[in-house]
Amino acid sequence: MPLTTIQTVAVIGAGQMGPGIAQTSAQAGYTTVLITRSQSGLDKGRAKIIANLQAMSRYDLVRADEFATILGRITFRNDGLAGVANADLVVEAAVEELPLKQQLFVDIEAIVREDTILASTTSGLRAADIGALTAHPERVVVAHYWNPPHLLPLVEVAPSEHTAPWVIEVISAFLKSTGHSPALVHKDALGFIANRLQHALWREALAIVQQGIASPGDVDEALKTSFGARTPVLGIFEHMDLVGLDLVQNIHSYLLADLDTLPGPNPELSARVARGDLGVKTGRGFYDWSTKSAADVLRARDNELMERAAKRKQKSSPR
Repeated sequence: MPLTTIQTVAVIGAGQMGPGIAQTSAQAGYTTVLITRSQSGLDKGRAKIIANLQAMSRYDLVRADEFATILGRITFRNDGLAGVANADLVVEAAVEELPLKQQLFVDIEAIVREDTILASTTSGLRAADIGALTAHPERVVVAHYWNPPHLLPLVEVAPSEHTAPWVIEVISAFLKSTGHSPALVHKDALGFIANRLQHALWREALAIVQQGIASPGDVDEALKTSFGARTPVLGIFEHMDLVGLDLVQNIHSYLLADLDTLPGPNPELSARVARGDLGVKTGRGFYDWSTKSAADVLRARDNELMERAAKRKQKSSPR
């Protein structure tokens, strides 16, 4: 019989995404297991969840007296995959390597029940490819949480042509119960919805810098102080309708031909990678991170997101 509801969740991976996913599950009342390979990884995962909760409490998104209860719902394990045995839903948040994910799903499938949903939070790989080696690809689905998962509502639900309808229904209901906004991807496409949009924007931003139209700093400032600022309350198609589709068509008639259409990485990006300038991890990318604080940038991002979340909570609360 197909699973009808989720009660126990196992999250694999305690890097960027796993702790936040486990946290949202536990906050919503679900019994949760966070699984990683090392004790140090678990310690970092636990510390990240505690830091998230402390920050959220300052915006009244969670109460300090709830911390112990939320953490008490999470079991932290580093003993292989044994922790998935009783899960109704397994969310894989491992590194973005297809062979690794494929083998991981085969290993998980050998342990869990036949009605357990197997989800990957991959940011771009297809569900069909991830579940290609499983015996039951009908229960494999992508649930792409956005980073940081405890603050951003979107989760893209991207099934393959094999995914059973009940899997989509059950995981969508689960995501809504954790405060997320599931968006169904109707076609199993690389990058789903939002990453296709994001990388199209990145491609043009790189072209603007490469062609000398503007500097990285000016591009970022232009984005943050124009349509980026209104995007939270004005969608792309809403905006097109508001300005008029005839005007959009007119602009497209002369602008689109001038936009970048490179089928691969931009030389501006490749040159930096070749030099070893990879961004924050090496101290230099498009910015010199020895003079720019990554911690400050992330803190400003999270504070803005928490302010928005607090406003959403206030609007939805009964008066």
